[in-house]
Amino acid sequence: MRRLANPRAALIVVMTCLAGCGGADGDVVARSGKLELTRGELLASISFDGASDSLAAASMYIEDWRDMAALYQRALVDGVEREPETKLLIEKASRQITVQRFIDRKITAASANGLFRIDSSEVSAFYERHADAFVCAEPHVALVRYYAASAVQAAKLRAIAVETGAACLPDSARDAVPEYAELNRKSFSAGRRLRRQSRLFLENGRMHSILREMTPGDVSRPIALNDSLIVVMQLLDRVETGGRMTLDQCRGDIEELLIVEKQKQYYTTLLETARETYQ
Repeated sequence: MRRLANPRAALIVVMTCLAGCGGADGDVVARSGKLELTRGELLASISFDGASDSLAAASMYIEDWRDMAALYQRALVDGVEREPETKLLIEKASRQITVQRFIDRKITAASANGLFRIDSSEVSAFYERHADAFVCAEPHVALVRYYAASAVQAAKLRAIAVETGAACLPDSARDAVPEYAELNRKSFSAGRRLRRQSRLFLENGRMHSILREMTPGDVSRPIALNDSLIVVMQLLDRVETGGRMTLDQCRGDIEELLIVEKQKQYYTTLLETARETYQ
């Protein structure tokens, strides 16, 4: 049978089978007593990187949902929701959820309007003020891991990486390994930045051993993690202990810090405005 390239599509197919075919119940993927779990709630409640990961995440969420739904209905029978303390906790949780969604929407809109845009002069000024903070107390590496479902796919990924480097590998990886397209995209996005080598959560000890022998530009041989998951590592950059990162090497991290600072300032402005209006 042909493997689905889109993990979300694979998940929806399974949920459709769970729900049954057609009818008003087509959007229901699980039931517990009088409660129903819809496809929309499930999709909004889980995150996943690949087809197999999506199915595992969905299964775990459905199981947890059934447990919670059963306990919730049992609590209703005992009248817990009518207790004053329960009502206070529900009201408090409702306020917190509403406020968080309000802040998220405001920040998203402000970001779309360019309020948190960072220019190169801000990045340079931050680097000059805090240059000593970018001296590495331990080795830092920029390591990308590309995942494949077969030895043939892994060999193709490695050949692309060796031939073209990191510049256009994400698109090539998507076409070569559609099953892990999103996982590879995330790996490339995160792996381009220098990170402490000790903080890398590599899948096994062999990967750590191979990494210690790699120099920038090296691409590892395919490493089998299990029968259907093979990884190829590409070392983009390395700074040894005592070395100072260049501005280009830490530009992305500085931009993130500056964006967070601007978002904090924006939140403070929102809070002050609300206080002036309602206090």
